[in-house]
Amino acid sequence: MATRSRHGCLDCKRAKVKCDEIHPSCGTCKRRGRQCSGYAQVTKAHKARASLTGQTPSNSAASPLVTTIPAEDQVNGVGEGTVQASPAVGSPMVTDDLAIAPFSPFSTEIAPTPVPQLFKTMSNIPPGTVHPSDEPFIEVYFTRHPTELVFGSEFVNEMNSCVLKVFQNSPMAVGDSLSAIGEAYLKDHKSQAMVPVPNRRARILARLRSLDSQGVSLELLLTVMLGLCAVELIDTSEKPEKMSALPSLLDNLSMMLDHHINRGFELTQLSKYFIRALARQDMMISLVRFHRPRIPTSYWLDDHSKEHADRFMGYTGTLMPILGDLCALAEDIRTPIPDGLLSPNSEDLTFSMALHDPIILVERAAQLQSQLELWHPTVDSTLSFQSSRKFLMHANAYRSAALLYLHRLINPAGSSVEADQAALTMAYEVMVHTSGEDDDLKMSLWPIFLAACEVSNEADRMTASYMLGAVCRARKTVTSTRTRAFVINRVWNARDNAIDWNWMTLSEQHPNDLLPI
Repeated sequence: MATRSRHGCLDCKRAKVKCDEIHPSCGTCKRRGRQCSGYAQVTKAHKARASLTGQTPSNSAASPLVTTIPAEDQVNGVGEGTVQASPAVGSPMVTDDLAIAPFSPFSTEIAPTPVPQLFKTMSNIPPGTVHPSDEPFIEVYFTRHPTELVFGSEFVNEMNSCVLKVFQNSPMAVGDSLSAIGEAYLKDHKSQAMVPVPNRRARILARLRSLDSQGVSLELLLTVMLGLCAVELIDTSEKPEKMSALPSLLDNLSMMLDHHINRGFELTQLSKYFIRALARQDMMISLVRFHRPRIPTSYWLDDHSKEHADRFMGYTGTLMPILGDLCALAEDIRTPIPDGLLSPNSEDLTFSMALHDPIILVERAAQLQSQLELWHPTVDSTLSFQSSRKFLMHANAYRSAALLYLHRLINPAGSSVEADQAALTMAYEVMVHTSGEDDDLKMSLWPIFLAACEVSNEADRMTASYMLGAVCRARKTVTSTRTRAFVINRVWNARDNAIDWNWMTLSEQHPNDLLPI
């Protein structure tokens, strides 16, 4: 048997075969038909980056760009391009280090806090593959974005490992997206060290079009798309009147996925992992824009995701198909039959009339109500009670919110005193499941929004306002801030002035004000 190389790649060492040590991906893995996971050596941080970020060399070593990543701690399957059940979720590997506060890399007033240790699945990014001006922004991405956006610290390592997998294979393309996210976090921070890159978003869009035409991996395209969507979520420098690009981005994504599936390609586990984040955004937009989801749940909902908590959906993954049907019902109730279908000669007239038939709509609503009442979340057996508790509260809040949404589709706000009283009772049911610490509520914006629209007395509004504020504090996104303002300035103001306060009507009048993501 060939002698093993001391400096071989992670896969060759694990397989005990001779590595030819070609960087960044070895030829031995290529000949064996495997995806090379890279090398485990440590690269010293650049002095320029240390000066930009205000870190000492020892602190910079904690950066994702220079982390040593032993092979023995690899996530199951990620080295082969797939993601299986993460041992970091609910396992002893997750320590209190994951809960530490993120820090600004250029802060001079507060001593830098150690970066949460990354899931040890990838070797370091080869030096010179990322532009030096982008590196500080990329570090900000890793120290802030996963921690602030995902459900909890138990998912930070898992998310970082999946991003690093694609980042290592395509540093320039992914680096653009990650640095754009990091820059968005720092736009309100005055620093000479951090120089914004003009037209970065346009550059990423151009790269995305170029990558799509080149036929690169779907994982890479999804990572770039996730980056664009993330910037839309967190870039607070944009003017309120500017229309969000999220709906358009997700429409383009759905066409890209349909094209991929129609060509006979299957989705890898890594692709599904990325799609789940985008599918959740798509579902929330579909619920408030009253149209069918653009991304079918069949694309990403597999046996693994049915049994394990997701970083953005928690335990609501299996609820999403029902929510998809709820979106379809909302579209058929609130969208009139297009004029082109009213002609007796139209082939689609019979089908369209059936969709909008009041009796059929009521029957569909009753079926959905039954499904929602029977639905229960599946507990992830790998998680502790403390972790499962927040996921169960979140899941039950979503189910209660879906029932309230269904009620308001059939009985709009202000239609009758009895309907409004029933809606208020259902809103209280939602609020029972949205009481807790800020971090426990960060992913419950949609249920809290629906409940807040129903309350009218001062005490209830104070409670609802606090809950909306908790989401804004824990998950600092543009969409959460605008949703809170929509409730206060649109719904409550309309109700107080005795005009139409139906949030469904108001959202159609002010679509950019409401994206509860």
